[in-house]
Amino acid sequence: MRVIHTDDAPAHTGPVPQAVEAGGWIHVSALFGADPRGRAIPEDARAEAEQLFDNLAAILAAAGAGIADVVRVGIVMRDLQRDRPLFNQVWAERFGDRRPARSAISRRRSGARGRTPAS
Repeated sequence: MRVIHTDDAPAHTGPVPQAVEAGGWIHVSALFGADPRGRAIPEDARAEAEQLFDNLAAILAAAGAGIADVVRVGIVMRDLQRDRPLFNQVWAERFGDRRPARSAISRRRSGARGRTPAS
């Protein structure tokens, strides 16, 4: 197993790696749309979604992969009904025609609008 880290995405506050590579698979820990430098989460939902995907792309790049290599994403949103349409727009822009499998749930107590682990 190889631990993946980049300064171009926020690090977890606890002993959790940004991602690990094992058996040819890259497993990305839960992400959110925080700026990697100041860890601020944008007020605008679209900006937060875009930052989340920037963070995912940075971690994948550090592992020698890219967005096109993602096969599954699990999403936790604070307000699924409100934010899903906007998130879907950013999703379609980032993944294009090659979209991975996805699940999405709502968790109102989450501090960020969205989080996503990816493999």
